[in-house]
Amino acid sequence: MDFKVVRNTFIGAVALSLCSVFQAIGAEEQSDSLEFEADSLSLVKDLVDVDSLAGKPEERYDDIVFVPKTSVFHIPVDINIKLLEKKINEGFSGLLYEDANIEDDSLMIKAWKQKDFVINYENKELSYRIPLKLWIKKRIDLGITYTDREIEGSIDIQLKTKIGFSKTWDLITKTTIEGYEWIEKPVIKIAGLNVPITVFANSLINGNKDMFNRRIDEMIRQFVPLNGFAKEIWTMVQEPIDISAEGYKAWIRTTPEEFYTTPIVGNYGHITTTFGVKCKMSVFMGDVASANKTVNSTLPPFKMYTKTDERFCMNLVADIPYYVIDSIAKSTLVGMQLGEGRHSVTVDSLSVFGQDDKIVIGVRVSGFMNGDIYLKGVPYFEKETTSLRIKDVDYELDTRNILAKTVNLFYKKGLKRKLEEEFVFSLKDQFYLVKELSRSELFNAQLMENVAMNGFIDNLDVDGIYITARGLAIEVKLAGKMKLRVE
Repeated sequence: MDFKVVRNTFIGAVALSLCSVFQAIGAEEQSDSLEFEADSLSLVKDLVDVDSLAGKPEERYDDIVFVPKTSVFHIPVDINIKLLEKKINEGFSGLLYEDANIEDDSLMIKAWKQKDFVINYENKELSYRIPLKLWIKKRIDLGITYTDREIEGSIDIQLKTKIGFSKTWDLITKTTIEGYEWIEKPVIKIAGLNVPITVFANSLINGNKDMFNRRIDEMIRQFVPLNGFAKEIWTMVQEPIDISAEGYKAWIRTTPEEFYTTPIVGNYGHITTTFGVKCKMSVFMGDVASANKTVNSTLPPFKMYTKTDERFCMNLVADIPYYVIDSIAKSTLVGMQLGEGRHSVTVDSLSVFGQDDKIVIGVRVSGFMNGDIYLKGVPYFEKETTSLRIKDVDYELDTRNILAKTVNLFYKKGLKRKLEEEFVFSLKDQFYLVKELSRSELFNAQLMENVAMNGFIDNLDVDGIYITARGLAIEVKLAGKMKLRVE
């Protein structure tokens, strides 16, 4: 009789007997038992040849060249007209004009701001009135001699200012006096008659319109230095952004490619425009020197788009190192017990690496069986929970215990279910990139007095997940809003 045939027949019988034993011990429900028995029968042939048991899966990584996608920042600039109004009123206080020479035109004039004036914005123009209190001394020729008379009055001077951009990103303002209206007409008595001298208003306005225009234009440009805002934004986006967290250092470096703005408009008490930056963004690990580069402080040529949206979109390729994945897997699996009583095993340790498009988690167990179980799974992004998870979990055994190849069916479902259900990596709540980026100066910057830039991330998506020698490389898309406020 052929000994090999006898041996195979005996081992097959043992395997079938073990199937029924473990079915009785470990079946969670009838369907599980049926699957267990069917799978066990299929393994009889493998059990015959002990040396065919699999070893540790090979680490394999594809060569991947990442080309960053273009990121777009749209930063609306919001200027509170009431604050602009306040600043201009502060600049126009006290004595605004004085003509102390009466010899040239027989007039001396002093003008004070009578009360604060209100600014409105319509049809791309600022419109306002300057109420002035006037004191006038008029020299009256009496032939042989003359007499000086003092009179008072008040007048509203109507002005308009057009606002635009120059080719060098400077604010262009052009203020013109549209007219005037007497609030209190000055009169002078000559020979008992009241003679109106409103004609003197032309002398006052014509002699001072350049002064009014110049002062208003200067004050608006000082209060709204759009060239300065543009330089701050252009320079800021080039500075490395620190997103370091405990245990490692990481930075984002941005290379701007295009810079533009939209026309200035007024709406609901605000003046607005929007700066736009198109750029490439990369994540660097290590010291800031690895992310530093020379900042180009020169603004590019002026470019204007008719309109943009108010959102930004950041496209980044970010790493989740294996040691981070390892720590999550340990919290999920280490110490877990599978089976019951003496037919149970405990997960003692694990390691994580990659193989092609899968993550491999090596689990060392002890107890009823001793050895390594290698769980393989495909990482994917779950939009509903903004989390990375693992699906399609499969496994291999690395053990010389002939019984283990059979009893693995008893533990298989528990391990797979545990890994697929509980191995969850929340990108929104735990991912360093989102947490640290939201704290960076990019979203919390005081550029100058009364000028602050802030923003937030309100959407996160993943375009691709890749297995690399370092860990998971994730193409992350972050979206949100930013705003520069002058208030």
